[in-house]
Amino acid sequence: MKKIFMYTLLLMLCSFSVFKAQTAEDKKEISIAVTDILKGFQNKNGDLMNKYVNETYGVGILFKSGGDLGFVLNENIDFGMSLDYIQKAWNIRNQFPVQFDTTLEYDVKNKQWKKEGLSAQFNSNAVNNYADKFLEQYSVKDQEIFKINSNPKNVVFVTLAENSKENAPVNGFRFIMTKIDGKWFLTLIDVTEHDAE
Repeated sequence: MKKIFMYTLLLMLCSFSVFKAQTAEDKKEISIAVTDILKGFQNKNGDLMNKYVNETYGVGILFKSGGDLGFVLNENIDFGMSLDYIQKAWNIRNQFPVQFDTTLEYDVKNKQWKKEGLSAQFNSNAVNNYADKFLEQYSVKDQEIFKINSNPKNVVFVTLAENSKENAPVNGFRFIMTKIDGKWFLTLIDVTEHDAE
C-alpha cells in the first residue's frame, strides 16, 4: 500500500515539474516573439512580424467602427499597404519588460491606459469574448481564425500599455498569440480602443 502511495506521489510531482517546465519554455518563447513583434511594429518591419504569422490562418484585425465591432483578415503584415485601422503614423516606444499574467486597463473616456507596462496573459478567453460581441449577422465563430482561438489554454493576450505624449488616437498595442502545432503565432491584432468613426 505504501509503494502505491509513493508511486502516485512521485507521478504527481513529475507531472507538476513537466507542467512547470513547459510553462517556463512557453514564457521564453512568448518573450522572444513579443519582443520581435513589437520591434517589427515599432520599426514598421512587416518581415519581422510575419515570422510569427501562420501561413494557413493569416492575421486578423479587430476594430470598432461606429461603435460596432469589426474584423478583417490579412494574409500577412505589409506596412506598404493599408492595414485597415492600423495607421502608418501609429508609434510605440516599446520600453517595458514583459510581465506575465498582469492586467492593464484602458480608460475609454480619457483615451489612455490607467497604468503603463507590457503584459502577457496566458489562458486568455479574450477571443471568445470578442466573438460574443459581434452583431448576430456576422458568423465569426465559424471562421478558422476564431476557431483556433476558442480554447483559452492556447491563447496569450499581449498588451503594451503606453500613453502617447503626442495625443495620438491610439495608445499602445494589443495582440493575440495562439499556440498552433506547438509553436506560438500572431493571430489577431486588437485596435478596438480606437473607434474609426
